[in-house]
Amino acid sequence: MLDFVLNFLFPPSCIICGKLDKHYICKSCEKRFEKYRKYNEIDNRKILKNKLNVENNRKSYVIDYQRFYWDKLVYVFEYKGLVRKNILDYKFNSKPYLSNFFAYEILKSKKVYEILKFCDIMIPVPMDKRKRCERGYNQTELITKILSKKSGLKEEKILLKIKHTKTQSLLTPKQRKQNIDNAFCIKNPELVKNKNIVIFDDIYTTGATVNEISKLLKEAEAKTVIVLVIAKD
Repeated sequence: MLDFVLNFLFPPSCIICGKLDKHYICKSCEKRFEKYRKYNEIDNRKILKNKLNVENNRKSYVIDYQRFYWDKLVYVFEYKGLVRKNILDYKFNSKPYLSNFFAYEILKSKKVYEILKFCDIMIPVPMDKRKRCERGYNQTELITKILSKKSGLKEEKILLKIKHTKTQSLLTPKQRKQNIDNAFCIKNPELVKNKNIVIFDDIYTTGATVNEISKLLKEAEAKTVIVLVIAKD
């Protein structure tokens, strides 16, 4: 009922040109977004294989490998141009309605549907209370709510952010990892054991946040952890 009233008072319109459209982007403007669409899946096992190949070949240079605790990373767009602008608007410029647009764009991919059908639960990356109060909403929760409703995959808010952290985008890769260490906890570990889990976040840059969460989930005996994001930098 609330959605009906809001749509009546504030009808959905294209986020670029303002033309009325139920998907928040008209056909003409959507073509401008398509050039940034780059659906991809990165398998952690392949990363490990490449690491072993370098070590076995005894390369003369040193590569700093990060240990990834997730099993697969899935992203829909490159973090550039209009995609980057609208994600930043969504997060920092009080535009929560863009959750509808991004959920629509994510679910356009049949492969995303297959991943969601494979998994048992979906978890949004949480925010600490101070940041949530400042922003007024958690951008990952708004999208997972829609993805859950459309796909039938259950959303579980079993993660808590227990440490106030600095904004990750302002830090170096090393600082990001230190910033996020011990920032989360699982309030219902029994819901994780032997489960296939999707972690949803908006952007993947260094992956420090989702990697820390993946580590917690694996320690709680999660079977598979898949990271789904809108865009990868």
